[in-house]
Amino acid sequence: MKGLMILANGFEDVEAIATIDVLKRAHVNLTLTNLHKSNEVVSSSNNRLVVETNLKEVDYASFDFLVLPGGKAVFNELEKSKLVEEIVKHFCDNKKLVCAICAAPLLIGKHGYFKDLEYACFPGCNESILEGKLSEKPVVVTENFITARSMYYTCDFALSIVSVVKGNERAIEIAKQIKGL
Repeated sequence: MKGLMILANGFEDVEAIATIDVLKRAHVNLTLTNLHKSNEVVSSSNNRLVVETNLKEVDYASFDFLVLPGGKAVFNELEKSKLVEEIVKHFCDNKKLVCAICAAPLLIGKHGYFKDLEYACFPGCNESILEGKLSEKPVVVTENFITARSMYYTCDFALSIVSVVKGNERAIEIAKQIKGL
């Protein structure tokens, strides 16, 4: 399985970079892409990250799962992008795995894709989510969605992705590695 992570200026550092790290440790095929033409994207803390490609150049239909980190980028760029909306709808309509943390679940929920499902997101970001049930759990795995509340739960979020993509045994192995066990 291969995944696509969409980044834009203002992404939350830990949510993106820790997720990338955990997925790469598990040998998950992940392509990093930027909403803009530059191969560089700047985090909310002004850290620069080099990505492989521009989102407009990606055949997103060829990917098996989507990862959406949170941060200011969700409100300032991703939520305003028709291409991001098109990609989210493609993954949701085709029942492909969509993983979103912090503010990013609103990119899914504002279209009603959480109907009859639990989801997690940063407090207050649920106001634009049309349907579904906001969970008290920090990470929620339901049907084809993995959602998480905040940056604090990033490793649990990433390990949940590993569990779905590579199996629970692989997720346990990676959890032991990052815990130093």
